[in-house]
Amino acid sequence: MKKLLSIFIITTTFLLVGCEKNYTVEYWNSHKEERNVYLKKCRNGDINRDSQNCENARISLSKDPTTDFFQNLHDTLKEKLKDRK
Repeated sequence: MKKLLSIFIITTTFLLVGCEKNYTVEYWNSHKEERNVYLKKCRNGDINRDSQNCENARISLSKDPTTDFFQNLHDTLKEKLKDRK
């Protein structure tokens, strides 16, 4: 009985750990909408924040020049230049 329970626990652990496919930074660069949804799940705790996919998605976001940060910076600078004229 103990042997059967041990085998069940080990098998279940391997199945749960090995279920998620790891995506590269390049993948997330090509799938920006999916990346944004995935990152929300990482932030909410729906997905382990320390997972390789969360890390790769964060790296992809940080390298993306069209992220909200850069868009806000662009808009702010545009307004300041407009005010100068």
